[in-house]
Amino acid sequence: MNPDKPIDIPPSLENGAAGTDLLATYWPSIIGLAIAVVLIGLWIWRARRDPERRSRRVRRGFLWWTPITIVLVGTLALGVNTWVGYLPSVSSVQRWLSDTPQRPVVVSNKKPVQGSGTTTLPTSERRVTTSTSGYSFLATIPSTAKDVPSSGAWVYLPPDYDKPGNDRRYPVIYAMHGSPGSAADWFAGGRIDVTLEELMKTGQFPHAIVVAPDLNAGPERRTTEPLNFPGGPQIEDYMVKDVVGWADKTLRTEPEANKRIIAGMSSGGFTSLVFALRYPEEFGSAISLLPYAKPYSKGIVGNPEAMRMNTPTHLLRELPRGTHQTFFIGQDDGESLRAAEVINRDLREHGLTTTLRTYPGLEHNWTAARTMMPYGLVWTAQQLGWDKPNS
Repeated sequence: MNPDKPIDIPPSLENGAAGTDLLATYWPSIIGLAIAVVLIGLWIWRARRDPERRSRRVRRGFLWWTPITIVLVGTLALGVNTWVGYLPSVSSVQRWLSDTPQRPVVVSNKKPVQGSGTTTLPTSERRVTTSTSGYSFLATIPSTAKDVPSSGAWVYLPPDYDKPGNDRRYPVIYAMHGSPGSAADWFAGGRIDVTLEELMKTGQFPHAIVVAPDLNAGPERRTTEPLNFPGGPQIEDYMVKDVVGWADKTLRTEPEANKRIIAGMSSGGFTSLVFALRYPEEFGSAISLLPYAKPYSKGIVGNPEAMRMNTPTHLLRELPRGTHQTFFIGQDDGESLRAAEVINRDLREHGLTTTLRTYPGLEHNWTAARTMMPYGLVWTAQQLGWDKPNS
């Protein structure tokens, strides 16, 4: 199979349109600017007609300029958000604001559904998935990693996951945010659950679970990349051991490497390359969006050994030939494209299945990540030969 052949995706997912509404356009900013112009015009008109003393005009001016300033600041914020693409819809705002973790719910009217290991998932009279819609929720994943507290993760369960009697297991997409970022990013800005359900409907991707953990080593956001820092937080251990282990124990996953995708954007995209190359026994595929060539965190750059062990080109030299992994690299046409070209070339020369797709005109933001992800998912499913959703 030619890894560089064109990738077809549903029209609804083109140009990052998945799960967006008016917030993804500049119309809210235009409307806000128009309101500000009207308010300023009214203030000027009132000021010219006001015969009162200057002190009273100043007080009234303050009363006028306070809402005008609020409108202008809000308009600027809406414009920046549209460009970044982080909150493209009202529902994404709701997810970003959500901070109440829930236990993984699997509903069965007959008996509890067992996860692998000994965990029994709670039962309820209310199903949370349907035959066409999955369920997204915020969970807490315990940590055993040094200097990394237990942290939140957004999780998506596919349609009919909790259908009574369903004991099917599912592949998993582990989605890592960039920096700055949080667990909500792939569900708020990335709209990964909406993207996945569209691809399931067209038969281009199987029913799957998504786990998107917080990789900041706590609310203080002590790091900028999810790596093991010498003498500091061991975020890589948390991701590879705790997050993956929690998913396999708590959810009905297929716990094999060829049923796991490690994905991310920006620092998450870079780290998806690092983790896939370091742990081929854990991750069979990587979807690396907007990556770069080398780590930049202060605690890594200042340590030659840590720098070497967290650089994809070095890890590739240590990877045994004959490893069956796939790598999708998505990049804009900016300054990082050259690094992506080198990484793609080196991966292919090592005998790995890889492709680099360039998306001209996009920036280093969530609009780009949301645009690229469906291509990465479809390509990966094709390369792995994964079954269609209803097979």
